[in-house]
Order: sequence, then structure tokens, then C-alpha cells
Amino acid sequence: MLVSMLEILEKAKEGGYGVLAPNVFNEDSVRACIEAAVELDSPLIIDVLPDNHKDIVSFGKLICSMANEVRIPIALNLDHGDSFDACVKAIYGGFTGIMVDRSALSFEENARQVAEFKNICAPLGITVEAEFGQIADGCDYEEKRDEYLTDPVKAKEFVEKSGCDCLAVSIGEAHGEYTGKGPDIDFERLKEIKNLVDVPLVFHGGSFSGFENIAECCRIGTQKVNMGTDAYNYGLDCLFHDGRYQNGENIGARMAGDIMWAGYKERVMDYMKVTGSVGKNWIKIEN
Repeated sequence: MLVSMLEILEKAKEGGYGVLAPNVFNEDSVRACIEAAVELDSPLIIDVLPDNHKDIVSFGKLICSMANEVRIPIALNLDHGDSFDACVKAIYGGFTGIMVDRSALSFEENARQVAEFKNICAPLGITVEAEFGQIADGCDYEEKRDEYLTDPVKAKEFVEKSGCDCLAVSIGEAHGEYTGKGPDIDFERLKEIKNLVDVPLVFHGGSFSGFENIAECCRIGTQKVNMGTDAYNYGLDCLFHDGRYQNGENIGARMAGDIMWAGYKERVMDYMKVTGSVGKNWIKIEN
């Protein structure tokens, strides 16, 4: 069942657990995530990057339809909506959450543009996620980590000025694969942010940041955990190491896809278990 992203995050905040937000780009990846959520009786947030599909309006409507086929709370969120056009298209596509990512801008401009979209989204019941501090990429993690860390006091001010519903923070994680040393998660910084900021918090860069690190962040007070690369890579590994593939048997595109997406789903379930969301479905079938 499609629900507000804020509803999922507020229940996670109250219950002391996190909810996985895997990145998807086609129907197969969406179906794998929904099947994982159903099997684990877990809430789910589906993330879509603006450039990962040619038409996020039609893709969003497809995901909404699929979400409404199951008795699991599912939110659809635009991940890293860094342009006005992408955010507006997400509204038309039925997204229940939009990340208005202006983290590369100044403090004031970031807060102003997020507040602008909050005014648009609030009457529509759409959750607005923002980012303060910046999340490094794995390839430049060692160079950018310290520079990008979120200042807890400024984060409090940012939430007050922007009116965002949830906040992505930089606490030492990175997007994608770490090419050097990493990750080095600053749990004390997260605790400070949690104590100062009332809105739900978001952990970007779940892939390769360590299961125990993610579990600890969820215990401290992270409600949304983004992840993409690890599940895609794991699915490809399952395909490449399948005996039929190695032996050169012509297994066909459909069978190859089945192998890959089964691996992707398995990895998504691994992360769901880490966040603590298993069994947290509050939408029950009525007799």
C-alpha cells in the first residue's frame, strides 16, 4: 500500500528502527524490493534517481500501482532531486517523498530552495527530504570526508529554516564503493545531531558502509537507510558465478535476469534485517 514517506519514518523513529530505501531503475528491481518487503513483513521506501529512468512520471505511476497491490507500507521517494524539473516530475509521477537536494549550495540557498518546495509539497502530503553537509563519493572519500561532515548545531538551524520533514546527514559515509580506506563513521556526531534535530534522519551510502555500522546508526536514531550499488553488484556476482554461465551454456536473457534479480533481492533482504525493520508492518489484513 502506497503511504506517505513521513508516516513510515515517524513510526520508525517511534519504534527505534530504520527502514531500507533501495535504489531501483526498472520493473524487475521494483518487484524484487516489494517481494523482499512482503517476505520479511517490512515497511519499504523505494528510491528513484532522476536520471535512472527515461520517464520518471510513467515509472512512478507504475511503482505506485505495484505498491498498492500488497498490504505492506511502501513509500516512493525521488532520490537526489537536484533540479526543479526533476522534483516537479516526481510530483506528477505520484511520488510520496521528494529529496530536494541542494546540498552543494550555500547554507542559505539550500534552506531557501528546500523551504520553497516544502510549501508546494505540504498541501499534497508529500514528504520533503533535504541534505545538510554533503555525502562524499567512495572514490574521493579520504579527500572529502572531513570537509563534508554535518555540523550538528548548524543542522538544527537548517531544519528550522528549511522546514524539511527529514534530513540526510554526513557522518563519515560515502556513496558507492570505497576505493581507499573507509568507512569511518562518526557515531558521536550522529548522537549530537539526533539530540538537536527533531526530524527523522537519513543515512546515504549504505552500500559497503558495513552492516554493523548501519545497525548501530539505526539504534542511535537513523530512520532511513539508502542503498543501491551493493545489491546491484551482488546480483551481478550471482550471475557471473552461476555454474551455467561459467560453463558457457546459453541460458538466455530471461534466465540470466532471473538469476541476477534473485541475487539483488537477497541483498536487499540482508540490509532490511540490519535496519531492524523486519516484522514492523503495521498494515494487517482484516478478516
